[in-house]
Amino acid sequence: MRNKLDRRYYLDASDLWATKSVPKWDFHIHTNYTDGKASVQQVFERGIEAGLEVIAFTEHAEPWRSSTPDWFPNYVAEIERCRVSCAHQIKAFIGIEANACSFDGEVELTGAMREKSEFILGAAHRYPGLDGRKVADLSGPEAIELEYKTLMGLAQSTEIDAIAHIGATCAKYCAPFPLSLTREIIRSAAHNGIAVEINPVYHKPLAAFLALCADEGALVTLGSNAHGFGDIGLVVRALQAGLRHD
Repeated sequence: MRNKLDRRYYLDASDLWATKSVPKWDFHIHTNYTDGKASVQQVFERGIEAGLEVIAFTEHAEPWRSSTPDWFPNYVAEIERCRVSCAHQIKAFIGIEANACSFDGEVELTGAMREKSEFILGAAHRYPGLDGRKVADLSGPEAIELEYKTLMGLAQSTEIDAIAHIGATCAKYCAPFPLSLTREIIRSAAHNGIAVEINPVYHKPLAAFLALCADEGALVTLGSNAHGFGDIGLVVRALQAGLRHD
């Protein structure tokens, strides 16, 4: 079971909302080990340049996203090597973004990923039970129902630390995800001590999403969903701007 009270990763949404003091963290970053553009070394360099203090690498766990089947040990070794050399400039964690593979909170991970990952971000990328169909093939109501069931499972999972981009897959391919269901998922995650990601790519306006998390007493993580060089630290910049104008 994951340590749901590990404060290295979490912020109290109500504290963040009240103080409007955004820590310089980014806990959703991809590299060229799967579908990102930057190498691990370049992420460290860009994070330092952007003034970040803590980052988490969250590479995709799905096998089809990587170019080689044995990438994970190299990924871990490179992060470990870089964080030693950059220890006085930035703190970094080894993480994974793992897709839900059931409606009961199970995620797609290898044994090595479970052993070595310091931060696990659960996501609804492809819903369980699609039976060969793509998400884009679904009707709006079907996608909403499957996104809801998948995320409610993650909100009770014993395998993850936080839930990535609530409602994003449904909204990207099929239909807007209802705010009422988003609230239910956040409430369940808060009850179970699982953090909710604040994601500037999918949660707009960002300040309103943070307010919803605060209203439900949720823990949150900050994640840019970074795939390119310019995305690293986006969540900090976007949240600072959003809270200034709230």
